Amino acid sequence: MFLRSFFAGFVALLCLSLAGAAAAENLSGNFLAMTVKTSKPHRDALAALVRGRQGIPVWVLNMVTKNDYVGLASVEVPVEGKPMQLFYACQPKRCAESAVRVLFSADGKHVVMRVNDKQQGQVFLGTPSEAETAALARDPG
Repeated sequence: MFLRSFFAGFVALLCLSLAGAAAAENLSGNFLAMTVKTSKPHRDALAALVRGRQGIPVWVLNMVTKNDYVGLASVEVPVEGKPMQLFYACQPKRCAESAVRVLFSADGKHVVMRVNDKQQGQVFLGTPSEAETAALARDPG
């Protein structure tokens, strides 16, 4: 009986650890609004990045608390040998005029952003490295 209980507990623990590892590795196919809503590290990092910033569109300032933008599914991109998560988002009906690319570390604690806005120009937030800047230049798809 002890062996059966031990084995069942071991299998359950193994399944949980494998599921956690798989979730951590699944950086593609996610949406920014849901990721920000369900992941505290992503939400906190993004909030710190845009809080109090001037020279960026209001919809970008509000993207932590409001889902009033259009977003594509994330793409996993390697940056300096590390997997990172790249999101694309834009202002509804103005995607050609106002869009962002947001790049998170796999754990969500590090974030950089490129804002392209016809009226306010191009702005980088979070001081991206050269490799991160290259990733932020990647086109969707």
